Amino acid sequence: MDEDGGAVIVPDLHGNIAIRKARKKRQKLLAREIFYDYANNTTLHGLSYTTKKELTLIEKTFWLVTFIASLCICAYQIQNVFIKWKTSPVIVSFSEHLVPVSKVPFPAVTICPQVKIRPWLYNYTTANIKYNKFRSKFEDNPENTTLVDDDDFNVYEDISMVCNPKKEEFYYEYQNMPRNQPNFSTVDNIVQTAPKLDDLLWTWSWRGVKSYFDSDEDYGEVLTSEGVCFTINTLAADEILRRENVHVEHPHFTARKPTKHWDVEHGFSAYGPDTYPAQGKDEGATPDLSITFWDFPDYHDALCNNLNSGFKIYIHHPADLPRSSLYYYAVLNKQVSSMALSFSILNTSETLRNYDPEIRQCYFNDERYLRYFKIYTASNCKIECLTNYTYARCGCVAFYMPFATKNATCKLRDLNCVIEAQEAFLPGHTNSTVEKSCLCLPACNTIDYDAEILKTDFKLKESLVADAKVRNRTSVFQDEGDFSKLEMYFKRSQFVSMHRSELFGLTDFLANIGGLLGLFLGFSFLSLVELFYFATLRLFCTLKKDLQEEKIQRRRTQKRK
Repeated sequence: MDEDGGAVIVPDLHGNIAIRKARKKRQKLLAREIFYDYANNTTLHGLSYTTKKELTLIEKTFWLVTFIASLCICAYQIQNVFIKWKTSPVIVSFSEHLVPVSKVPFPAVTICPQVKIRPWLYNYTTANIKYNKFRSKFEDNPENTTLVDDDDFNVYEDISMVCNPKKEEFYYEYQNMPRNQPNFSTVDNIVQTAPKLDDLLWTWSWRGVKSYFDSDEDYGEVLTSEGVCFTINTLAADEILRRENVHVEHPHFTARKPTKHWDVEHGFSAYGPDTYPAQGKDEGATPDLSITFWDFPDYHDALCNNLNSGFKIYIHHPADLPRSSLYYYAVLNKQVSSMALSFSILNTSETLRNYDPEIRQCYFNDERYLRYFKIYTASNCKIECLTNYTYARCGCVAFYMPFATKNATCKLRDLNCVIEAQEAFLPGHTNSTVEKSCLCLPACNTIDYDAEILKTDFKLKESLVADAKVRNRTSVFQDEGDFSKLEMYFKRSQFVSMHRSELFGLTDFLANIGGLLGLFLGFSFLSLVELFYFATLRLFCTLKKDLQEEKIQRRRTQKRK
């Protein structure tokens, strides 16, 4: 009794503990019965043999070990499938359909003449003799910097970048002289003294129709490491370059003809002679492009690139900024260079957009932003990265590199640094940060061009002289240089294409997992539902029912007392 006379109820602690122990023991037995029920009725193979009462312990152990081994092997195989799904989900296969040449654009053709200057505008031989004398005086008196400040010498140094084929030797000859600062007039000096395309062409025709190049429409001038080159069938500069990020005081690329019925992602939306870039044409009686070059003697300077002659020809995608490289085709005097074109196409399924670019090994055009280019291609990406790397290393860029700052053009005495930057930029030579930021994967939809070249004699000059002789006329070509000819056409009317697609989609991944589970365990989707049912709903309902029966039993016991 308490102070107020009420009864004090003392809980039967020992009784509650006994009840809880009995409940836990009973629940364990119920869970065990549910497991036995699941094992005896499951669709999984072999598990039922581990619980049958009529089997001996050895038999039960055998089936238990077999079931666990099957489970482990299945888990290992599923892990391999998962790794393959994550790391190699892409497959490149040949398309079942051939692609006609009319579905792809004719390649852009970049022509780089080995004649670098017009001698009547700038006589490089005379300048070379003059400044070699100045260099000797400078070596005798290094304090005299008059030569370095001379404007004419600046022009000579700039022109030497395209005139002197041994640029490295030239650099070492002048390396001890005081270094000029980068000068934006370098591009002007090179462009103003370079020959024009009209100076080098005799005739040209497009698919059998003779015409004349119009500098505003049919071709563009472009700066490359070869100097001023000329590009045909390329996109307009405004469609390739981001004008807001590239200085325009000295345009590196002057092509102006806009695209029509074509875009880089989806190809041609219409077909016909009005499309641009020009589409390919099936095999015909005449070449697609035919150009006759005229090697006029008055354009030759005795010391300006005197080791080389003719023209270097580069073929590339119209969306690539033209650039020169070690891989080129030569058009030489007194020869017809007949180029049989071919192409390879690699398209990418849109379903791969969900994968990381490094896994699928390509970029869609809207995935990788380039500062200087509107269109992503691997070539444009490499040009931009090399430009930025050269500037970071040398404090200037080569005259043919597009850049944001107009007065960052390297002088000739910076050439060694530029060459070292190009070599250091090779994969594995730069630091990891540069390599990662300049991971120039191919575009997801690409067209690569190649050509086989056949050369034969071209005796146009002799023919013209003979024709004039028959007509009893004096030929103006008797002593006026030589001719060469370039012909370009597609080798076949159709080519094989390739397609990049999913090797393992989500459906394929689940199908592989389901196949392995079925092979090793007899597992199916309903087996998963069955397992979920016994582990959750069946167990919950059984335990809940047991608690309800326990409450009812306690009430009956209390009533009896």
